[in-house]
Amino acid sequence: MTEFTQEQYQKFFDEFEKAYKEYENKVKERRARGIHDYNVFDVLETKEVKHSKFIASLLDPKGLHYQDDLFLREFVNACGVSYFGLDTSNAQVYREYENIDIYITDGNKHIIIENKILYAKDQDKQIYRYIETIKNENSSKNENSSLDNDGILVLYLTPNFDKTPSQESLNGFEIKDGFLEKGNDKIRYKHIVCDHILKWLDKVKIEIVNLTDLNVIITQYEKAVKNLINKGEKMENENLIELVKQNYKIAKEISKVVDEAEKEIINEFFKDLSECLAKNLDNCWCIESLNKVSNDKFSAIIFIAHSDFKAEKFAKFCIGVNKGHDGVDSIEYGFTTFPSTKTDLKSIVENGNFAGMKKHCVKNNQYAHWAFWNKLDFSADICIKEQNSLVQKIAQEMKEILKELESELVYLNKEIK
Repeated sequence: MTEFTQEQYQKFFDEFEKAYKEYENKVKERRARGIHDYNVFDVLETKEVKHSKFIASLLDPKGLHYQDDLFLREFVNACGVSYFGLDTSNAQVYREYENIDIYITDGNKHIIIENKILYAKDQDKQIYRYIETIKNENSSKNENSSLDNDGILVLYLTPNFDKTPSQESLNGFEIKDGFLEKGNDKIRYKHIVCDHILKWLDKVKIEIVNLTDLNVIITQYEKAVKNLINKGEKMENENLIELVKQNYKIAKEISKVVDEAEKEIINEFFKDLSECLAKNLDNCWCIESLNKVSNDKFSAIIFIAHSDFKAEKFAKFCIGVNKGHDGVDSIEYGFTTFPSTKTDLKSIVENGNFAGMKKHCVKNNQYAHWAFWNKLDFSADICIKEQNSLVQKIAQEMKEILKELESELVYLNKEIK
């Protein structure tokens, strides 16, 4: 490790702070002139949901854009899958059809789009299940015929080509020369990326050049996709970049400890949160464990058990953090069991009288061991700025949720018994 003195580090931070203030002033000037990075798609929703919703809304020939199959036809061309033979004029587009992100069919041809545009983790047997779902549904509708493998196409969407479906998701299928192969099954497959989406958007913008309002919306989404793969026109500061270049070694040494510093900030926050909860929760709740942030995408940090249901098999209230591309970006919480218990809490809640848990649950909760699951925006930066008030705010929110859902948790755990 390169050795730097305290004075060298301090000099770099002082210079960086000066350059950053210059950057902030430049941003203010640009904003005053009407130049901005605001994007409605970055504000309304997070994660794959917003991308799947918008893409599907454009692809739908019956969508409110009133452009018939224009967008779907150009999408097929941009992705290079016109050979598949989808009849776009008679196609229907579905969102979250049997958990498939986007499903397109003309009755004979079936396209499954699995959206991993923000690198969501593959679920167990995910792609395999989707293929089987389409096959089984087609068989039930057409008792005298089975769906030919040529009738299914799987499109796997990621930002770049650096992620492919996991073996857990494929469940025995292997990717070979544009196909998913397993035994006698040979399903058409293509990996598409954000550049395919940008090519598609660029083409349709030309086609609808006179529809100003629709063009503006598509341009906004185009910017959101570009920002995702670092092709956006973000307001940058050449001075900051130049300063890092001139002090590259020391900047690199600092960058190495940023993740560890974030972990310490988050761990300190959750230690304070745990202490606050311990003081304020009703007597029926007990904090079982306080873990530290791990290197995993999700870290389960605080587990709170009901005093009558402390055994490992029972559902506990869990509070943890999720990591995005730029570090921790949200607190996630809900009632859960350990995955090893193989208890399907999700099904119990879906099929039972659990109105409170259903109300709190965010959409598309695919984890069987979670009874409900929700999230709050969160970051190390927020911790530094307002830790004390944030601890009190979140502790109060968790206390209210536990009070509201205590009876449902008791009933849920009795079902597990």
